[in-house]
Amino acid sequence: MQHYDRGHGVLVVLHGHDTEPDGVRRWGRRVAPPGWEVVAPGGPRDGQGVRTWFEQTDRGPTASSVGESIRRVVDLVDRLRGGSDRPVVVAGHSQGAALALRLALAERPPDAVVAVSGFWPDVGDEELPGADGVPVLVVTRTEDEVVPAFLGADAAAMLAGLGCEVEVVEQPGGHGLDDASCAVTHEWLAGLGRPPLRVSLGLPVDRPGPVGEFRTAGAIAELAALWERLGYAAAHVTDHPAPDDRWVAGGGHHALEPTVALAAAAVGSTRLRLHTNVYVLGYRNAFLAAKALTSLDVLSEGRLLLGVAAGYLRTEFEALDAPWADRGRLLEERLESVLSIMSGDTQHVGTRTVTPEPRPVQRPHPPVWIGGNSPAARRRAVEYAAVWSPFPTPSGLDTVTGTSAIADLDDLASAIADLGRRSDEHGRPEPPEVAFVPFSLTQYLDRPDRAVDGLVAEVDALGDLGVGWLCLGVPGSSRLEVAERATDLAEALGLRAPVSRR
Repeated sequence: MQHYDRGHGVLVVLHGHDTEPDGVRRWGRRVAPPGWEVVAPGGPRDGQGVRTWFEQTDRGPTASSVGESIRRVVDLVDRLRGGSDRPVVVAGHSQGAALALRLALAERPPDAVVAVSGFWPDVGDEELPGADGVPVLVVTRTEDEVVPAFLGADAAAMLAGLGCEVEVVEQPGGHGLDDASCAVTHEWLAGLGRPPLRVSLGLPVDRPGPVGEFRTAGAIAELAALWERLGYAAAHVTDHPAPDDRWVAGGGHHALEPTVALAAAAVGSTRLRLHTNVYVLGYRNAFLAAKALTSLDVLSEGRLLLGVAAGYLRTEFEALDAPWADRGRLLEERLESVLSIMSGDTQHVGTRTVTPEPRPVQRPHPPVWIGGNSPAARRRAVEYAAVWSPFPTPSGLDTVTGTSAIADLDDLASAIADLGRRSDEHGRPEPPEVAFVPFSLTQYLDRPDRAVDGLVAEVDALGDLGVGWLCLGVPGSSRLEVAERATDLAEALGLRAPVSRR
C-alpha cells in the first residue's frame, strides 16, 4: 500500500526521433530538482511505427503535425498543474528539444524550457508571437553531427529576440545525453527556485519545567498557535511510553503520549501539521494504534503527519512486552496493518469481520514518514512513505541506536543518492522527500545566540542536497523563553520577516 505526495514541481521530458520514452525518463530523473515528478510522454508513431513528434518532408516539418504535438503537450502541462502553483518545466533532446523550443511561444507555455541538441522546427512563413519572459536553457554540443551546434544557437537568438530569457551553454561532446549535459541541466533547473523551506518544530512537552509551563492543554495549544503564526509548517512530539531511569539520567527524556499531546496542539491551531516524530508501531496493537491516529486526523481535520520508525530503546521494548530483535520486521507488519485499517479495508478477525470507522480525513491515510538511517529504512520509505526522515549520528550515536552512521553531509548525500536509485528500481515516479535534523542543532540548543548563524548556513547546505523538511527544536526552561527563541529562529530562517522588538 503506497501514498505519495505530489511533487514540488514536474519535469516533462520529450524524447528524440525514433527513440522510446524510457531513456529520456532516466535522464529526467537525473536532472530533476529533488522532490519533482518526472513525466515522459511518448510521441505518436508514424506509418512505420517510429515515434516522432512531427512529420518531416523535403521542405521541413509539417505545420499540422507540429501543431498537434504542441497542443498535446500543452494539454498535458495544464493537467499536471491541476490548478496549483507548482511549476511545470518541459525539457527535450534532439527532436524533443525542437518541440520544447516551440512550446516557449505557446499561448499557455510551461514555466521553463530546456533544449539539449535542439533546433527550430521551421514550418514556413509564419508570424511568431512574443514570449512573456519564459526562461529557456539551450545546450549545444560542438561535436554533434546530428544537430550541429549553430542550429541551437540560432534558435536561442530568435527566442531571445521574441522576449524569452535565454541562456546558451556550448559544450564539447556529441549528440548523446552524457554526464556533462546532465550536470548543466540539473544545475540550471535547481536554480529556478527551491521549494519553500518547511520546518517541523518540536513542542517542548518532553522537558521538565515549572508546573503549567509546557504540560497543560492550554500551554500546548498556546505554543502550537505561536508555531503557526511564526510560519512553522508542523509541530512534532516524540514517543517514549517506558524509558528506563538510566537512559533518562544520561540525557534521555519522558514524553506525553503523542496523539494526546498533538490533539491539544490541534485545538490551538488551524493549519499547523501534527507530526509524530516518531511513533513506534512495534509498541502497539495495530487496531489501537490505527484508532488513536485516525482519531487525531479526524479531530484535527486532516493534519496528521504519520512519522514512524522501528525504535531502538531495548528496555522500552522489554517493558512493553514487545520483541526487540525483530523490530524492523514488526514495524513493516504493523505499518501495513495500520494503513489497511485506516484505509477502510475490511479486517478479518477469527470468523468475523471488522469494518473500520471512522476513516481519516486524509485518504487513503495520512502521509507516512519513515524514520531511520539504514538501507532497510530507505527501502521502507520507497515502498510506503512520502518522506524519509533520517537523523545525524555524531560521536558513535549509530552504535547506541543500532542504525547506520550519517556523520556528515557527504554521508547524507550518499544516502539520498541511494534513495533515488532505490526509487527508480521500485518504479516510483519520484523518490520520497527527505526530512533531516541538522548536525548543528545540538550546538544551537546549547548556545542559541552564538550558533544560530551556523545553523542557518547548514540549512542552506541541506537545501542544496535536496532536503525539503527540517526537524528542529528551540531551547528554553519557560514558555516565554521558548516563545522568544522560536520567534528568533523563524526570523533567522526567513519563515517570517523580522519585526522590531523593544
